[in-house]
Formats: sequence, structure tokens, C-alpha cells
Amino acid sequence: MHRWLHVGLFASAFTAGAALTAHAKLASTGAATVEFKAVGPAGLSIVGKSDEVRVSDTADSVTIVIPLAKLDTGIELRNKHMKEKYLEVGKFPNAKLIVTKAAIGYPAVGGGEATGQLDLHGQTKPVKFKYEAKKGGSGHAVSGSVRVDMTAFGIEKPSYMGLSVKPDVDVAVTFNVVDS
Repeated sequence: MHRWLHVGLFASAFTAGAALTAHAKLASTGAATVEFKAVGPAGLSIVGKSDEVRVSDTADSVTIVIPLAKLDTGIELRNKHMKEKYLEVGKFPNAKLIVTKAAIGYPAVGGGEATGQLDLHGQTKPVKFKYEAKKGGSGHAVSGSVRVDMTAFGIEKPSYMGLSVKPDVDVAVTFNVVDS
């Protein structure tokens, strides 16, 4: 469940970052959030959050990195299971989304849907995400969302005391960047 969240957040963050000014170097600034939601039977809903999102770019792409060890569900035992058993953060510390600037119409401001390459749990696969980038002052406020099937990345579907979450996890990311 937590792995799904990481994937989704990563993809959302990546998507948002790509809509910035064309040839400028991007620098993260201000608050950033990543949040995932996994659901199961009988109203089971698990939400995890982090405020650590790293954004960088090259001439052709934007990369968003989410350090998975920073995800927090608010319950210590759940965090331990998520990080050690499912996400295996010792082996796979980050989720990384790489999006070509061309895929998001970079450097145009706006939003839409695009595809990027998500590296999660040692596997890289294409993912579709939604994003929006708004100009504000000297920078951009970016938000994005993605639904990730954790099992597609080799992550075991989380289960505890007979309850399992669905393999699809919704991830949302927000961050601010400036052209440096």
C-alpha cells in the first residue's frame, strides 16, 4: 500500500515540474508535499504523507525524486511494515519519475495528462499522470496526481491481520520551483 503511494507521489511531482520555463535550471523552493491513499475492504483507508520532494532538470527532461523513508502514515508499526517489508527502502530508497519536457509541452504553463518513466522498487515502467503548473511571482506552483499499481513494480500487496489493500494507490504531489 505504501509503495503505491510512493509511486503515485513521485509521478505527480515529476509531472508538475515539467511545465516550467524552457531553458532555465529549476530549483525547489518553499513547501512541498506528497500524499498517497490506499484503500481496502470495509472502508479501510490508509493515507501517508511526506514533505520531501526533490526536483531537478536537464536540457530534455525533468526528474522528481521522493525519498521513501520519509513517508509517514501516522502509525509507527504501519510505517515500519511499509518501509521494511513492502517498499524495502534499504534496497530502494527513492521513487523517481523522469518526464521529457516535450511530453508536457515544456515550457508552457498549464496542465494536462502525460506519460513519464517511474523508477520504483528497482523497476522502471511508463506511467500516465495528470499535472498543473501555475505561474506565481518568480516561480511556479506545481501539482500532479497518478494512480499506481504497486504489484506492477514487484511490490507485494500489503496485508495485515487478514486485511489487504487494493493494488492501486492514488498519489498526489505539490511543490514550488523557480528558474535559477
